[in-house]
Amino acid sequence: MSPPPMTGPASLGIDSEAHLAVSQAFGSAEIHGGKDRLSEREDGSSQAPTSTTETQAVSEVQQARSRRQARPDRLFSENPPRGDGFPVGDTASHQEAPEVRMIGDFDDSANALWTLYGKEAKSHDESRIQTLKDDMDGVLIFAGLFSATLTSFLIDTKQNLQASPADQTVYYLQQNVAMLNQISRQLSSLAPQVVIPSDPPSPYPSFKPFSSAIRVNAFWFIALVFSLSAALLAILVQQWVRGYMHVFQRYSHPLKSARLRQYLHDGSHGWYMPVMADAVPGLVHISLFLFFVGLGDFVLDINTAVGINTLIPITICGLIYSFTMFAPVIYPQSPYQNTFSALIWYLTQKIHGRRYKDRASSGILKPVSSNMADGQMQLAMEETEKRKGRDERAIRWLVSNLTEDAEMESFAMAIPGSFHTEWGIEVWKSVAEVKGDEHSNKDSDWDPLATRPLTAMNLAVPVSYLDPPSSHLSTSRSLFGPIARLARMRTAKRFSTDVETHQMAMYPSHIRSASGFAPTNGKNILYELSSRVARLLETCDNHGLFANEESWRRRTRAGVETAASLVFYANAEPGWFGDICKLLSEIGDVEKIPESTAARSDQLFVMRWTCLSILAIRRTLNDEWLTMHATWAVMSFALLQSEDGTVDERALRNVQKIDESFGKAWKCLRELYVALFYPRGTNPTEDQVKEILSNHRYQIAELERIKVEADRMQDVNISDLQHGMDRVTHKLTGQLPGVQFDVLRTEPVPLSQALELFSASVKPQLILPRQRLQSLCSIGPKLRDIIEGRSSEPYSTTIEGLKPLEKVPTRPKLAGHLMERQLWRLHDLRHGSGLGFTVEVFFLALRQLLSISSSKEPYIALFIGTFRAIISDWEKYKYSFGTQQVLLNLVCDLAAQDRGIFSGYAYPSYITDELLVLLGNMLEGEKGSHIDKAVRELRAARLWLHGERQKFLDKVLEVITRPKPPAHGTPALPSIS
Repeated sequence: MSPPPMTGPASLGIDSEAHLAVSQAFGSAEIHGGKDRLSEREDGSSQAPTSTTETQAVSEVQQARSRRQARPDRLFSENPPRGDGFPVGDTASHQEAPEVRMIGDFDDSANALWTLYGKEAKSHDESRIQTLKDDMDGVLIFAGLFSATLTSFLIDTKQNLQASPADQTVYYLQQNVAMLNQISRQLSSLAPQVVIPSDPPSPYPSFKPFSSAIRVNAFWFIALVFSLSAALLAILVQQWVRGYMHVFQRYSHPLKSARLRQYLHDGSHGWYMPVMADAVPGLVHISLFLFFVGLGDFVLDINTAVGINTLIPITICGLIYSFTMFAPVIYPQSPYQNTFSALIWYLTQKIHGRRYKDRASSGILKPVSSNMADGQMQLAMEETEKRKGRDERAIRWLVSNLTEDAEMESFAMAIPGSFHTEWGIEVWKSVAEVKGDEHSNKDSDWDPLATRPLTAMNLAVPVSYLDPPSSHLSTSRSLFGPIARLARMRTAKRFSTDVETHQMAMYPSHIRSASGFAPTNGKNILYELSSRVARLLETCDNHGLFANEESWRRRTRAGVETAASLVFYANAEPGWFGDICKLLSEIGDVEKIPESTAARSDQLFVMRWTCLSILAIRRTLNDEWLTMHATWAVMSFALLQSEDGTVDERALRNVQKIDESFGKAWKCLRELYVALFYPRGTNPTEDQVKEILSNHRYQIAELERIKVEADRMQDVNISDLQHGMDRVTHKLTGQLPGVQFDVLRTEPVPLSQALELFSASVKPQLILPRQRLQSLCSIGPKLRDIIEGRSSEPYSTTIEGLKPLEKVPTRPKLAGHLMERQLWRLHDLRHGSGLGFTVEVFFLALRQLLSISSSKEPYIALFIGTFRAIISDWEKYKYSFGTQQVLLNLVCDLAAQDRGIFSGYAYPSYITDELLVLLGNMLEGEKGSHIDKAVRELRAARLWLHGERQKFLDKVLEVITRPKPPAHGTPALPSIS
């Protein structure tokens, strides 16, 4: 049995071009009918063509093949495509060459992208379609009612366009009456009979409608056509948009739905469907005004007085409509516009349009879009002072309208992000200013140097960007007082001038000088917002209000970041948020900030939390118990040795001796280590160890002597001070990144930890000298026991205790005068409410924060705002000797190399300049040996510096050696009475 005949050009053994020739010869209906015969002939069959047509077909096939063979260099890919997607070529080429694919398509992996596209497109289209639907519904209702009303008018007025049958009847009746009257007179007259004319009466005169009637009917009929056309187009538009939106329900496959939507979307815009839809209401407008014109004409023709009274409101309405047509073109902010405003805008922009500054193109002036909506958007986004005012009013409106506490969490989460740019900060500062009924009131002593950058050129000028606090300022123990107390003070201010003065003192001077606002009788929008954030933070104290820990964490983070942003950027008063140390400590513990600062992705939260925590700590350090513990700590140093002088003078001499003991202990340990283990890898025998130790009896004796002195010291007072600080700050100080404190231990401290004083660049803020010295010198008696043969442990175990020294550099880092500097911190806590102590903590934390931040620029305003908030009340402690010493040591560390705990790190100039301004203010008018000593030390250090470090040192010297005006009194070392 022979196989069934093949179909198509391949069955003929001919190429596609030959097949095309056959198709042209036979027609599409005959090509398949003659394919078998053609195949037989090409195989060498002796059958002859059965017809002339077949003969012609075979001839054309052979010609096509000849043409194909005549150009063998033609590549398959160069052949023109055929209708089925394949290039025209021979069958062999189809079989040998790989199949040519289409351009390609997405696979199912891209469905997520197109699902998102469909979601966004549906949201966009639904909002547009809903607007169109509402517009078309309004058009249908109005057009229907208006058409009915207009038709009722036309029923009457169209009669005026043709002769009235009633008028014709009256006319002919009048003719009949006249003829009857003549006949009656003849019959009744005695006179000779009058001949009655036989002509019929004159016909009814031809009708000519009044021009007024023609105009009125023309206006109203055209108006009716426009109204009905608007209704018809409104129905059509609704049908079109319904069909357009069916795309999203018609297909479940996201790619098909997305492509069909884009396909129809391009078509709707290409055929100006939105423009036509926007024009539909315009037909109704035209219809209405045509009716008004016809109405005026109609009434004026009836009665002039009534017509004039009717035309007046019509004219006014027309003028208003004309104004709404051109108002958006003249004033783009105008809310008054109509259907034709977009057309006027388009023509105006094409002829001579306005321009705007394009921020994306570096402020280049570009023409505003001819599309009115896009043009208004461009003008609204143009960077101008007016835009800043609009942003400010928008934020004020938002604060005023979010009155429910339930709305505050999402609002608080959104606020911090608005401070990421300089523009946002400026807008919030404008929000903070009291305006309108708040009677913005700028202090008369505001110094324009507040915003002036500190440079080498202006350092010679006394810079005071911080206003002195009011003399009425009370010595409140906590500026984070209850919100209720602040509210009572604001209320009482209305009734007493003295109370008003006191309340103004509650605002730090940096707030008044930075933003220029002061509390007034008017409503302060920033205070209202801060109060709501405070209430939000109060709810975080009760964990039972939250469904889970994540909910509490989310709200607490939002409140903390918002409070920090408002305080450091918008100049909000920290006291408005209440005492938030406990909450900051809890969220810091949950977030484990000290443990994972370097690896965190939310660096901005860490920075805001740290800055707000430092400020919160600063506001709690004026606690009476802390002052008392600091005083007892100073006395404990003074009581170590009974000498002449005041308590503070004795304490200073004793801490200097403790610093000497630390230095001697380190030197002795180092010499012993070198003798025992150098060169490296040395492993001495027991006899060698005894011989080496015998040759270093002096070092061992020194360690024993220092240990005896250390045993007489007391760490309990410093430990009590730390516990007191933990109590008032809820252990917040120990969570700050980069800040360390010694912990009082009951067990001996390993030597490796004691040696951190000489190896680590960051030292504890409060050192326990007894515990540290005992640890350093504890190996002395053990080495003595080895020499005298009384050791209870193997000698190798004892000398292994010195191995931690191999990790300490030959020149220990920044180990000098640690206890003397700690004494100045204690004095600062006694008399300066911890101002200098907090500044040191800020710089320690700042070093850690800057080391984890990839970009410093976004945080400059945050760090500067934090620093200024910390030192806002500096003038109260201007004469604190301990505070001056702490600040001098800090600045000298930054200027000199390897001097102290703050040396070795290049702090950014924007913060060091702020520090120099503070130091200049603190030392203004001051003289003393501590200043002269710092000057001598810096001048000696200058010889070893160059470049930027030398320039900074010169800047420091310029601040310290600035000519002093007559001083109010040089502060002496404070004493304990």
